[in-house]
Amino acid sequence: MALEILPYSTEHYNTLPELGVAKDQFDAADVNEILYTEIRGAFVKHHVERTVGLTLLHNHFLLEPSQKLVTFKKTVALPCDPDEVTDLPHIHATAWRFTDHGIAPYEFAVTTVGTTLDSPSMQAFLQEFAAVLKKWNLTNVLGIYSIEESSVDGPQTMEITEGRCNITLDTDLHPHEGTTIDAMWQFYTETGKGPGRCKNACKGVPHVKRHFSKT
Repeated sequence: MALEILPYSTEHYNTLPELGVAKDQFDAADVNEILYTEIRGAFVKHHVERTVGLTLLHNHFLLEPSQKLVTFKKTVALPCDPDEVTDLPHIHATAWRFTDHGIAPYEFAVTTVGTTLDSPSMQAFLQEFAAVLKKWNLTNVLGIYSIEESSVDGPQTMEITEGRCNITLDTDLHPHEGTTIDAMWQFYTETGKGPGRCKNACKGVPHVKRHFSKT
């Protein structure tokens, strides 16, 4: 039976924990023990590791009932009411969380091509991954995000939240000092030709997208 793709609801975003709480949940669940075994195994078994990655479920700030968090030009994410913005025809879901009723989108981006979750191969992955999350009580800790073809094997990035704006930069460009928290992972089938920082130890090891947390 296919996993239902649920319609968007602001509650799917607003009920996510803030970043520090999400990190505490990740650590308490000892996710690293299965990150490169069962979790990675579900991605590579179904050959989706270049299509979707793993994400730590969290919010950046609360949204109003009609809003979506939308990323523009891959760098800036802002609260947006799609019904009030008529010149953005290509808003697609880019991050999803699993629920008792299916899989729900909670973040979006302006992009011409969206990630399809209803194909037989993707559905097989979603069902197996949902079972892994349920087995380890991680349904409210981990989700998935879409990987654009142009960013596969791309440089490590960092997200910084300033007020009600979330900014994504390459790690060598960020202007702050402070604590970083691993928040997104892209898995590999084999070492491959990744960026130099991962090339020598990347077999089964992901790129990491980090969030900056001021301390």
